[in-house]
Amino acid sequence: MRLQDRRERILHRLLQLYVVVVFCFIFAPMAMVVLFSLNADRFPSFPLKGFTLTWYQQLAGDTKFLHALKNSLLVASGVSFASTVLGFIGAYALHNLRFRMKNAYLALMISPLAIPWIILGIALLIFFHMLGIRNSLFAVWIGHMVFSAPFAMLVIRSRLIGIRRNLEEAAWDLGASRWRALWEVVVPLAGPGLLAAALLTFTFSFAEFIIAWFLSGFEVTLPVRIWGLLSTGIDPTINAIGTLVLFVSITLVVVSELLLHSRRPRGKP
Repeated sequence: MRLQDRRERILHRLLQLYVVVVFCFIFAPMAMVVLFSLNADRFPSFPLKGFTLTWYQQLAGDTKFLHALKNSLLVASGVSFASTVLGFIGAYALHNLRFRMKNAYLALMISPLAIPWIILGIALLIFFHMLGIRNSLFAVWIGHMVFSAPFAMLVIRSRLIGIRRNLEEAAWDLGASRWRALWEVVVPLAGPGLLAAALLTFTFSFAEFIIAWFLSGFEVTLPVRIWGLLSTGIDPTINAIGTLVLFVSITLVVVSELLLHSRRPRGKP
């Protein structure tokens, strides 16, 4: 037993070490971005030459940055709203309706998630060119919808699984129409899942680069603007932009996870 306990302790220590190494590997580059965004020197190197908010102040007066930020917020908001609505419709159909080839329908809906984004970006670029649709924010919105709507459907469906169907049926028995039962029973119970899907799809669209690079044209989003700065040389404001994007993305993802793991609907047995 002592030998077994010792092995378990060693295994536990190794797992702890593995977790620490993985976290360092993931978050160390992010920490460097935040640190260098406060560096007084324009070059990202050690030792630091003091701390400053100069690069953030420059961003506040950079019209190109503000325009790209506005474009990203506009596209991400539209993607978030439309993906959540379409995702809820698809998730509700999968959860409550009975029809043939339901599994095939699910596989077809989530298939865009398995396509590499660079392949998807090239395919959409060619497809839009054939239709005569110019590169624009509208094209970026459609491109982001291709992968955001299926993801939103999966997130919302995971919440709907915890809602007992007899709650909706009870509303029907009490005289509520299908639409009223859906709006006053299902939607409130699925609320955390809807909000989580909206936040996650907003995050994905806000930070997505590849599809936006192929489809944005002259109206660029923030990730494309960052790429433009990187291609012209060292610009210290890049770290400040990266810090802002990291803060927004991490905050929204954490809030989404808290919503998804919030208290399950009352109707769950």
